[in-house]
Amino acid sequence: MFSVLLLPALVCFIFFSVFGVSALNLEQKGISAISSFSLETSTFGVLAEYPLGTLLSFITIFVIAIFFITSADSATFVLGMLSTNGLLNPSNSVKITWGLIQSAVAAVVVYFGGTQGLQNMLIIAALPFAIVIILMGASFLKDIQKEVRPRRK
Repeated sequence: MFSVLLLPALVCFIFFSVFGVSALNLEQKGISAISSFSLETSTFGVLAEYPLGTLLSFITIFVIAIFFITSADSATFVLGMLSTNGLLNPSNSVKITWGLIQSAVAAVVVYFGGTQGLQNMLIIAALPFAIVIILMGASFLKDIQKEVRPRRK
């Protein structure tokens, strides 16, 4: 549980703390107007003000690419499993088809600039899943309590 739940949360906490405070310091000292950058480029604006900023920017792009590739690969695998009636190892043609469909949807969204509408739709669609996750958490706590209590004979 530590390596799956707590460690990523700790790394994200440290990352956002360090870069958030760095951006605030740059803004307060008047070195760079990070707030004038768009949301998509503000990280690169912060990195540009530090030594090896160009190298750090390339590393950041590489990490973002790894994230997107891993996410897309996982999504195509799961969609392939779901569309083949739960087959644990769907064929490559099924996964490639799903990958092309995902790419086409992403290209259409980017081309029409509809990311804000897509974000709003995803927020609305996530509400039922949030309720399910809360119920899963309650069930998890209930199961933990059953395991901790000594069994009576």
